Amino acid sequence: MLDTKSAQHYRPGERESGSIIAADSRLAIAEQMEAFAIELRSMSDEQMQAVPSESTLLALAKKLYSARRNIDDIFGMIGFAVSPAWDIMLDLYQARAKGTEISISSACIGAACPSTTGLRWLQALEGMQLIERHQDPKDRRRTTVTLTEKGWLHTAQALKFHMKN
Repeated sequence: MLDTKSAQHYRPGERESGSIIAADSRLAIAEQMEAFAIELRSMSDEQMQAVPSESTLLALAKKLYSARRNIDDIFGMIGFAVSPAWDIMLDLYQARAKGTEISISSACIGAACPSTTGLRWLQALEGMQLIERHQDPKDRRRTTVTLTEKGWLHTAQALKFHMKN
């Protein structure tokens, strides 16, 4: 294998251990690098994915656990981070960022729960002043739901906990 320390400091014509690095040594290194490049090109995207170490998985678990507790604190409700309410907030956050509107029925679908449960969570979020309902001016049968400024800020603050190390 190539000694990266000596390769990093090599300059053509430099002496190493009292002799100039031979052309055939450079050729051997070039052949090893070419073989490595060919091997890399033959690997699928799936094979190229890094396998996380146990310490990486442990750090991720710690980060997710901590983020959930912080999300619960931000919204003032134990279990908020694992409730359909959090899914609703994430769905509405994305919709607002894209400039789209979400109907009440779509919000319930996005919560991945029965519609009655979704409706109860929408009512609770509205009571917490995190979301608001609007009648669709184009279709009076349809009601949309959006994040309030408070809902937007709380969700953004909560998402930042997932970004921290």
